[in-house]
This record gives sequence, C-alpha cells and structure tokens, in this order.
Amino acid sequence: MAEKELPDSQIERVNWVIRAPTNEELQRRYNMWAEQYDGDVGSIDDYIAPSKLVEVAAEHLDPASHVIDAGAGTGLVGEALTAKGFTHLTALDFSAGMLEIARSKGIYHNLHECDLSKETALPENSGDALVTCGTTTQVPSTSLREYARLVRSGGKIVFAVVTGTWEEFGYAAIQEELEVAGRLRVSHKGERFQMMPTTEPQFICEIWVMDVL
Repeated sequence: MAEKELPDSQIERVNWVIRAPTNEELQRRYNMWAEQYDGDVGSIDDYIAPSKLVEVAAEHLDPASHVIDAGAGTGLVGEALTAKGFTHLTALDFSAGMLEIARSKGIYHNLHECDLSKETALPENSGDALVTCGTTTQVPSTSLREYARLVRSGGKIVFAVVTGTWEEFGYAAIQEELEVAGRLRVSHKGERFQMMPTTEPQFICEIWVMDVL
C-alpha cells in the first residue's frame, strides 16, 4: 500500500504500527515507518526503555564482548551501546527497512534480516550476550528459546520486559521451561518504569538480566 497510509502524527504512527493485527502486517508497517522511526521515537524523551536497558547492560556486560541486538530496528540501542564503549555488535530484525537505517549508522559489524520467533541461520553460541528492547509485545514469545540458543553458556540476556504482558504473551511459560531445563536463570530485575510515558503510559517495563547456563 502507499506510504500515505502512515498516520500524520507521531502518536498516531506509534499506535498504528504496534497494534498491527498479525506478525506479517507488523513487519509491513515497520518497513513503512523506518524512515520516520528515529524522528518519532529516537529524538524524544518518551521512549526511555533503550537508555534504561543500556545503563543495565553497561553494568553487567564487558564492552569488548560480542553483543547481539535482537529486534534492533534502526539501531537506537546499538547507538547507545556504542556510546558506552561497546565495539562488537550484531543486529537482528525482521524489517529490511529498519535494518537499512541501522546499516547506514555504521555501528554494527553484522546485520541479519530474520524471524526471531523461529531458529535463525546463526549458529548456537554466536554471542557473549544479547540485548532486546521493545520486543515483548512485538515478537512472539518463542523468541526467548532462540535468544538462549544464540548466547554461549556463561553469557547474559538483557531484556526490557513489559511486565503486564509477560505472562499473557507466553514468555513466562517459556522462561519456566528454560529454567527447569537448566538453560536460563533470572539474576537481576530492575525497578519498574513507564516505557513510553507519553504515547503508551500503560506499558510498565523492567530491565531483567538473565544468565545463560
């Protein structure tokens, strides 16, 4: 469909994209939104989850480690990690349009277009750590299995968790499955905050650190 499909205002665009009825439609809308995404959420104070996540990542991860940015989008988290001294970043996202913007920033060593709800083409133990932000309500919960597969034993997953939907969207069940299997353990839960206090004030977020065993 034509680009004019995008709503005119920033708040309307955010709402329109994140409420796509299917995963395929979500991908299509993110592709359409890519060129305006940073202007809508990257240059305002409303979307504070990336900066909160990177603060925790900087406390728990070695800047020299290989970090996978899952659901990287246009690279907002990658930019913040780079500013903290992280030098080896890989971006994963299902939107080619968003990844093209991320590629143009020159902050990622590798970028992969992939469906995170399934096993990707990357080998297991690909990274020392994985970060993911803004994905709880956007990426199917089966992605948590893939995150655990991609991170080496002894590594960490730093996850911006939308707490109100963690159980509803199936993440809690997969978390329990991985914990019982001895694959994963939550070692840190940060304070709650409003992920997008202006546009989506109902989304309450915590930054979790998960140890991959």
